[in-house]
Amino acid sequence: MTKTGLTILLASFFAVGCASNPARDTQAPDRHTAEIALDWSGTYGGVFPCADCEEIQVQLELLPNKTYKLRQEYVTNRPGNRVFETNGKFEFDQNNPSLIRLDDKADNSVYFVGEGYIEARDRQTGQPMSTKLNYKLIKK
Repeated sequence: MTKTGLTILLASFFAVGCASNPARDTQAPDRHTAEIALDWSGTYGGVFPCADCEEIQVQLELLPNKTYKLRQEYVTNRPGNRVFETNGKFEFDQNNPSLIRLDDKADNSVYFVGEGYIEARDRQTGQPMSTKLNYKLIKK
């Protein structure tokens, strides 16, 4: 057999071998969710706007076992206790794993989890609040 014949034969085997193994989708699904990729557990704090008071001082602690401790202090010059503390559970949203939802003890509040911060979101849609006011809590 000549060199040309041998080359054609080897090329034919290679072509047939490649044709019988169609390319497979080998791309792995992206598993970089906030729950896995970010260091989300910890204490976050900040000040939220308030419609009928000066401000709301907020501290939210997210624990590794997916429980939380929420402290809200309504700053006002009126008499009476304006500090509310809540403990409960939260879960990462299955449809948008960058969001967490606190349980009904915290009115099912929704937060976006970012690197070093969380941001309160609309409870119904998970979208940012439709205002320019600050709803971010910074990790301490």
